Amino acid sequence: MEDYWDGETEELDHTDEPQAEPEGCVGDLTMQEVYLDQLREALYERAGGIDQITDLLQQLKETDWVVWLNNAGARITVCRGCNHYVRVSEATTLSELTWLGDGLYCLECAERILSEHTFTCDICGHDFHARTPPAPFYICPECDSPSVAFALSSLAAQLARAKRQGLPATLTPRQWLNTLDYFSWRCAYCLRADFTCLDHYVPVVQGGGTTQGNCVPACTSCNSAKGGRAPQGYLIKASAFTRVAEYLAQFCEQENLGNTPGQA
Repeated sequence: MEDYWDGETEELDHTDEPQAEPEGCVGDLTMQEVYLDQLREALYERAGGIDQITDLLQQLKETDWVVWLNNAGARITVCRGCNHYVRVSEATTLSELTWLGDGLYCLECAERILSEHTFTCDICGHDFHARTPPAPFYICPECDSPSVAFALSSLAAQLARAKRQGLPATLTPRQWLNTLDYFSWRCAYCLRADFTCLDHYVPVVQGGGTTQGNCVPACTSCNSAKGGRAPQGYLIKASAFTRVAEYLAQFCEQENLGNTPGQA
């Protein structure tokens, strides 16, 4: 019956009693007496009066404890939100208890937690629940993966970089993943190596922001070789320059940047 006690237990000071307490005792009380006090306290807190306590005691006296222990209705759980006891049985419905991933909650607590911890995925747009706000973007479990996490970590770093420089920083997770899909998650310049970083077509040092019209995936080799130069001064093959510029031009017009990548 110890699980039914939800009050505070006073810690006993035994500094003047170096000898160990006899097993099964707490101070001058036996453990059985402690359990009985806890039971009395629980009955008193939950009953509406002395008469109800008497009725409850009579029901306890008539309880078939073997049947009770084997009955699913005998299981008691505690709401993780308010710590109130809730009986779990075959008749228990979702309107009474809700599983939120880390425990069972009563209806009132579940509604409060769901309202406080509901987020909209930045990729698919669907709502999902999380105990703590996802960072740096709101990504639901269905959209999350190691490759997506890597891609978005690169995006977050470059958005912060553009903001520090006072440049446009409007590229969204969905837009960045669309660009990666377009280039099959490979380098937009050589089309051979896997993407390893986000590259600013017009470099940040030349005023290029982190926007859909200025960002493409690049491999380490091409990104290092390009450095802070404009693509015209790096790309050897004119076809590669034309391919990337034409892809980005459609977004530059939408962003009203004034210059297309080929004119930068």
